[in-house]
Amino acid sequence: MDFFEHQEQARRKTGVLIFYFFLAVVGIILAVYFLATAILTFLDDGQRHASENPFWRPEVLLYTGVGTTLIVFLTSAFKTAQLSGGGAVVARELGGREIDLNTTDFHERRLLNVVEEMAIASGVPVPTVFVMDREDSINAFAAGKTTSDAVVGVTRGCMTLLTRDELQGVVAHEFSHILNGDMRLNIRLMALLYGILFLALMGELILRFGVRGGFHSNRNKEGAGAALVMLLAGVGLLAIGYIGNFFGNLIKASVSRQREYLADASAVQFTRNPEGLAGALIKIGGLKSGSEVTHPMARDCSHLFFSSGLRSQMLATHPPLKIRIGRLLPGWNGEFSGPVLPAITKKTDHDSTRQSNQAVSMLDSSEGAVSLSEPEVIESMRTLHPEQVELGQDVHRSLPQAWIDICHSHHGAQAMVYALLLAQDETLRNAELSQLRQSCEAETYDLVSSLFREVGTLHSTIKFSLVDLAIPTLRHLSQNEYQQFRVITDQLIASDRQVNLFEFALLKVIQRHLDTFFRQSRPPRMKYRNIGRLTDETSILISTLAAMSHVNDPAGIQSAFNRAANHLKSTSRTPITFRDASECGLKEIDEALGKFNEATPPVKHLLLEAASQSVLEDSAVSSREAELIRAIADAIGCPIPPFVKSAPII
Repeated sequence: MDFFEHQEQARRKTGVLIFYFFLAVVGIILAVYFLATAILTFLDDGQRHASENPFWRPEVLLYTGVGTTLIVFLTSAFKTAQLSGGGAVVARELGGREIDLNTTDFHERRLLNVVEEMAIASGVPVPTVFVMDREDSINAFAAGKTTSDAVVGVTRGCMTLLTRDELQGVVAHEFSHILNGDMRLNIRLMALLYGILFLALMGELILRFGVRGGFHSNRNKEGAGAALVMLLAGVGLLAIGYIGNFFGNLIKASVSRQREYLADASAVQFTRNPEGLAGALIKIGGLKSGSEVTHPMARDCSHLFFSSGLRSQMLATHPPLKIRIGRLLPGWNGEFSGPVLPAITKKTDHDSTRQSNQAVSMLDSSEGAVSLSEPEVIESMRTLHPEQVELGQDVHRSLPQAWIDICHSHHGAQAMVYALLLAQDETLRNAELSQLRQSCEAETYDLVSSLFREVGTLHSTIKFSLVDLAIPTLRHLSQNEYQQFRVITDQLIASDRQVNLFEFALLKVIQRHLDTFFRQSRPPRMKYRNIGRLTDETSILISTLAAMSHVNDPAGIQSAFNRAANHLKSTSRTPITFRDASECGLKEIDEALGKFNEATPPVKHLLLEAASQSVLEDSAVSSREAELIRAIADAIGCPIPPFVKSAPII
């Protein structure tokens, strides 16, 4: 499962979606036109000449066409603006409640742990987690425009009726939608379909008004006639609305069904446990309420769900349960489980406290390298491997609970970021602490001072994991608090008048995931579809990567660059030239990353492949090199999992 390939497919699906939407609008315009001409023919009462075709009125076609198009596009634009707040807007529209990160409820705590583990494994910030308290069925969804505003939502039944393995399978399914670029496509689909379905709402309102007008006409012939016209218009628009609903379901089905098969396959690949995901689907089939979501907004969001959220629907957005289960468990007997009861209690199903030696060792060292082959490095960036999921679990379980609690607290999340940015040099660090004392609250300052002694020398994987855990809390800062947070982080980064590797990486994480969330930057538009238009930017980034991964080794720098350059020339016929340090300043690097952020997924993939070739010059990926590659990937909108040795995927 190639993230880049599926992200590109999702991007191209948007074009198909627009085409279907255009056809639907044309069909609705024609339906409105025939309704308008029918009403006008009724009102003409024989005044129109017999030789004239009552159903060919060009001026009516013009007015209905322009009017209908305006209504559809304006309402779609309104919905787009409403959904600009990201996945949290969708979750709250569905009646979701954001789970408190410091919750003591067993089921909520377990769900948060599973989501956090999967986020660490994926290399993305932890999504905000919502639960739909009034829904006893088993269902879930992922929503958002990007990984910066993504949310994962589950029904209460999903949270309480599934075992941990089953819950992990469902969460892995939703993370597949996040990583494969489905969320943005689904958000656009919601906005476009709202415009189509709005006519049905108009028809319902006109129908109600017409009925009331008929009752209050006082037997006035003219008033009764107007009421009858309104009734006809209301019934007609309501019927047209159902036509729009048919088109809407057709579009949803064409976009969603294959993506659900892909998400199922990806979830099994991530977890190496088809029984977990299949078990959740089997329980849905055996549960009286199944996966039905009773909230009124479920119809608009039906394509978002893990399983069909509607009891009956023409052109279902999800494949049948039996087919999905049969694909996961070829030997399944076709029978659903009996009465589904809460399968989890504190005593019988708890999170493992097992710690991996690999994860524990990372807590003690900021150095080290993973010896990887070229295929392993490329596969590490293309997809999520079971070894990376296991690493995410092990890292999460290895973190001291005190650190996790700090990342979940208002002052603690900020303090964690500040502590990770403090200089290793004692003199410089004391100056930074003195500045911090004046800039932030006493509680935050005291925490920073004590935290540095614990987190100052961590491995990069642990550092990034702590930042990812802190981001959901940082999203809850007010605008003023975030402004102060950004000022302080910029001061810490600039305090020694140079930006080191981790500072650069952390700055990119903040810019992408928090500046966008707080509306200080806009999501990029795709402008570059060929890496040949970005040769200068590629040269700058690959030269920088080679120089930073082979410090004080001119021969190693040139060799690493040449390997990447030869790879690009052989795969994309893109020649790049080496740039010395004077041409690769922070400004040039920022501009290069900014342009790649506006490139299509295949172009980004070529850059990251070249980057991997550069670091493989010594057949290993060091902590330093991993930091830089992951920073570049995150800055251009392609977060990648931690590098680990993985078994080949069959």
